[in-house]
Amino acid sequence: MSSSGESAKEERNETFPESLTGEGPTTILAYGALLSERSSRLTFPDLTNFRLVRVRGLRRVFSHPHLFLIAQNVIDPSDLALRLASLSAEKTQSSEPTSPAEEGAGFVVAAFDVDLDDEQRAAFVERERAYNIVTVSYYSLDSDYVALPAGKGAICLAGSDSELPQELAPVADRLRSIGRSIWHWEHSSGLLPADIYLRHCLLSVKKAGPIAERSFLEETFLADRTTSLKEYLETDGNADRVMEARPPEALVARFNG
Repeated sequence: MSSSGESAKEERNETFPESLTGEGPTTILAYGALLSERSSRLTFPDLTNFRLVRVRGLRRVFSHPHLFLIAQNVIDPSDLALRLASLSAEKTQSSEPTSPAEEGAGFVVAAFDVDLDDEQRAAFVERERAYNIVTVSYYSLDSDYVALPAGKGAICLAGSDSELPQELAPVADRLRSIGRSIWHWEHSSGLLPADIYLRHCLLSVKKAGPIAERSFLEETFLADRTTSLKEYLETDGNADRVMEARPPEALVARFNG
């Protein structure tokens, strides 16, 4: 029979993804601006064991609008240029491939450990409420394809419009009113990264070092899942425009790398 304390714990955990409710420290896998330890510590000041690792069978992609920037009226969802997108990760093939052909578009992520209490879990879920937070394996950077995982961590994967929490209804309705959605954009949609957010990510990964930066440029893709971020930045003056973008004064601390 469970004690009253255990029952209370179970009741609190019902609203949290299983990936965030294990015993002991939770390993977080971050693949955008939080690739920088400095940026990660703004969100998780007491994190430990920050390191770079690799995930496999996943693709990092600008595939859905940046909901916070839309809600703050920083970017306009009706923008015909479609420079609206934030990052997500999605499954490609096997999550634990054993050959280069099965690896899909894996990429470098930051892994760090955090002792989460329920208040921190709630804050994490609130911050990432559009995503599906799941547990995946990660690998050391120098491991071969048949190596055992170095561990498991929680990562934010693409979500679904059918499972959006009620808190996102205003943004979802705003997008729906102009014939757009949060998730499920066609690969041929022409959706592009939001300049302010992309600049923030580029500044952060620069601080993370050459391994993280190279992976970010070469192993991040536009919504077409074909064009790499590196290719995008090297065409049509995109890099200059992105780096000239600036967040509004109220968001400088959050979106300045």
